[in-house]
Amino acid sequence: MSPRDRAPAGTGPERDRPSPLGELLLGAQLALRGGREVVLRSVLTAIGVGVATAGLLLAAGLPTALDHLSERNAARMDHQVAPHPAPPAGDDTLLIGIATTVHEGQEVHGRLLRAEGSDPPLPPGVTEIPGPGELLLSPALADLLDAPGAEALRSRFDHPVVGEIGPEGLRGPHELAYYLGSGDLAVENAGIRITAFGGEPGPVVRGPVFVLLGMVGVVVMLTPVVVFLGAAVRFGGEQRERRLAALRLMGADSRAVRRVAAGETLPGVGLGLVLGAVLFLAGRPIVETVGVGPGLYAGDVAPHPVLGALVFAGVPLLALWVVLASLRGVVVEPLGTVRRAERPRPRVWWRLLLLVLGVVLVWLSMDLQAGRLLGLAGGGGLAMTAIGLLAALFGTTAVLPWLVDRLFRRASGGPLSLQLAQRRLAAAGGGPTRAVSGIVVTVAGAIALQSLFANAWADASVTLADTAVEAYAENEFGPSRFQIQADLWMPPADDPAGAVARVPGVEEAAAFRTVWGAIGDDTGVPVRIADCDVLRQMADLPACSPGDVFSALPGLEAGDTLMVRPREDATASPWVLPPVSGFEGEVVEHPWSAVGHTARDVVLATPEAAAVPEEIAARSTIWIRADPAAPGMEVGLRHTVGSLDPTSRLDVPITTVVNPAMADIRDALVAGALACLTVIAAGLVVGTVEQVRERRRVHAVLTAFGTRRSTLVASVVWQTTLPVLLGIVLATAAGTALGVMVQRVAGLPVRFIPVETLVIACAGVGVAALTTLLAVPALLRTMRPEGLRSE
Repeated sequence: MSPRDRAPAGTGPERDRPSPLGELLLGAQLALRGGREVVLRSVLTAIGVGVATAGLLLAAGLPTALDHLSERNAARMDHQVAPHPAPPAGDDTLLIGIATTVHEGQEVHGRLLRAEGSDPPLPPGVTEIPGPGELLLSPALADLLDAPGAEALRSRFDHPVVGEIGPEGLRGPHELAYYLGSGDLAVENAGIRITAFGGEPGPVVRGPVFVLLGMVGVVVMLTPVVVFLGAAVRFGGEQRERRLAALRLMGADSRAVRRVAAGETLPGVGLGLVLGAVLFLAGRPIVETVGVGPGLYAGDVAPHPVLGALVFAGVPLLALWVVLASLRGVVVEPLGTVRRAERPRPRVWWRLLLLVLGVVLVWLSMDLQAGRLLGLAGGGGLAMTAIGLLAALFGTTAVLPWLVDRLFRRASGGPLSLQLAQRRLAAAGGGPTRAVSGIVVTVAGAIALQSLFANAWADASVTLADTAVEAYAENEFGPSRFQIQADLWMPPADDPAGAVARVPGVEEAAAFRTVWGAIGDDTGVPVRIADCDVLRQMADLPACSPGDVFSALPGLEAGDTLMVRPREDATASPWVLPPVSGFEGEVVEHPWSAVGHTARDVVLATPEAAAVPEEIAARSTIWIRADPAAPGMEVGLRHTVGSLDPTSRLDVPITTVVNPAMADIRDALVAGALACLTVIAAGLVVGTVEQVRERRRVHAVLTAFGTRRSTLVASVVWQTTLPVLLGIVLATAAGTALGVMVQRVAGLPVRFIPVETLVIACAGVGVAALTTLLAVPALLRTMRPEGLRSE
């Protein structure tokens, strides 16, 4: 027998190949028993996946939180659902008075309550209607009253506190709210009679611009989390490729290697899902500490069942897809990775295609006609915008590795640290760029979002004056140049104008009462009652003395009877007019409430002439002239007027009028941006540390050959800084373009925000620099001689 025909030594029957499930289990065993380095890689992957999962679960809880907020808003509706006309008083009726006020720019929700029977409806969160003079406070308002420096606010709520408003009666844990029992509240003054609380839930945010802002904000906040998730799954990629190459040498085919790689990823992903759920549950109480508007309760943040299931199903699928995609072209031949073959250059066509697809979708969503042609009616345009933004942001991130490869593959020159960084960027493929891709997509999305928000803020706000002094000057009215008006529906028996005049900074205060009358043909006419000094400031009157009445209302003569009432739902009382003196011209009114009354549709009367019955509780109005430069004038005036009548309204000149919803959206975006930056910073630290660990042997060898530690530290800084700077430029251009497009989608004029764009770009660079410095201790440990050891 010739040697050619002789069977090779050691050959025998063909071994049974493991099943696909067995190969997955083999990969899982490698991840758990492959030594300290492999286990550490799995732990890093679990941490990354856990952080990303927690962020996605938080986003999945947003619909539930909005539903809970809407339900609480609807549950405490009172005057919005009051029956009209008002029903008669009974055991099941309750009088409420709107006593909402403002403290340091924050709304304080307030109501006066008076039970008219033994079984009145209870507001949500209240177990018993407070008695006259008794107070129920929200926890946030109680804490504010106990805080130092709240003396003026405490003087306004100088009543015994008998209880606390429960969570079901508040919009959130930070809402300032109170219920005050009243014995004087009546339908004739500020009372509104209701038989129940609660109405139909509605959307918390209304208006297409607000909805678009919320949608863009969610997309911008979630995209970096998904990018970070993809980067976390690829931690330790080079070590994994060497292990898989060894399996290839042992006879495993390419499909088996892919299944082993998938199995090796599953323990880290599974542990990450558990860790993410734990982080989410442990972090929910932190939501209550975020001071965005009224805030949210921890119980509000619960993932929507469908979205939560998508998170737990989508994270493993995304992880497996990323791992399998990263293996393409890596383990092609058994010795491919061992020979350290040159990596294929990144292809640009699909990256640009993704970016162009996103831009096209956003552009199509601008044209409603195009949306209708595509069958996207109703919210289809909004969905198209969201998908387009996602594609554009992911496309921006995908273009970065190609740009890094094109710029640094042939780059040379410069300091040794720069050359090391350029060589690493050229040889490592997309590894270094994965660590900074989250910052790139965050900056691009933040610029687009800030562009839309700045434009919407400008569209939703009106600047009335540059300074408070100018605002007061522009609101002057009457001969005495009053600027402020206070309306009291339940004025005290003593002189309210005198109490207001004693506030520091108030120069003059004039008060008058108003009732509404009806002559024989039911023509309504306001009747203003004041002394002669105040009446002369209202109109150009002839000689005035106590007992005079003035009007040019056609057909109004002495002896006529006016049926007067303090308000529409109150009972009317007859008033027989004395002789009426005529006058001409307009009646002075506050600019904000001016309706153009003249002598022909108003009656002015002195208190001696207006013998209005005592049961008529007339509204009292105070005109105020004050010095806007006096410190604490507005705060003192607001608290004084509120102490006189909790249901009062104070019209103070302001410089800017802003939609309150915009302020809430601004606070929510700030909180979301901080949370997003925290996730990205954590991911960048872990990613940089992982990159340093993979290069620890190279660093140890370079240090052993005499390379300075400062040179290696500088090379790592360059290695992070160069992609970040390049990515920031790319993100700025993409974010500006997307910002212009989403402004067009909202139907707003295009505005550019160069200052905000520069701040966002600098913030991205700052986060990258800070997280890189945090990774320096790990880099220094890799330069020790122990790094030369090998197993």
